[in-house]
Amino acid sequence: MTLKTEDGRLRVVSGASRCGKTTQVAKETASEKRICAWDPEDQWAQLPGYRKVTTRKELLAAMGTPGRVRVAYVAGGDIKAEFDFWCGVVMYAGRYIAPLVAIAEELADVTTSSKAPGNWGILIRRGLKRGITIYAISQRWAEADKTAIGNASEYLLFTSRGEDVDYIARKTRVPIDEIESLKPFEFIRYDPVTKEKARTKLRF
Repeated sequence: MTLKTEDGRLRVVSGASRCGKTTQVAKETASEKRICAWDPEDQWAQLPGYRKVTTRKELLAAMGTPGRVRVAYVAGGDIKAEFDFWCGVVMYAGRYIAPLVAIAEELADVTTSSKAPGNWGILIRRGLKRGITIYAISQRWAEADKTAIGNASEYLLFTSRGEDVDYIARKTRVPIDEIESLKPFEFIRYDPVTKEKARTKLRF
């Protein structure tokens, strides 16, 4: 007997501020029915169709039903503790309620360059086989966790700056000159398993 599962994907998105990361992810997830976003900049909450939640109670209630839901969690206080809680809710909702898409913004603010912490580590190591697709987004991957970038199913590489260019090239094995040559709103999509690579431009 073979156990069949529909695995999710871990998509690592890198690039400098205002290069188009969030816009591209929004386009890619436009048809998804269940989305939960970690939204420290309060930007997903402003998109049509998203419900802004600011408390743990609201987040739990919103993600506790199997129907269509698009939630942006805009948390205050201890953001690392709130991020850990968000990850736990996403893992539970994806495993026991229904598959979903998780969007994690500004990861350098809530992780470090070492192993992925707490519930975030559990989510990216175990969530994919539960049908959870994860978009892990950061301006500064040199300062964000190595677990996510090292286990990506796919990379979306926008223009980066400074030491991040070298770091991204080293971790993804995409040549540094290709990353440095990216123009505004251009990005490289790369699958580290199939080695398929395409350079494209964000269309607004």
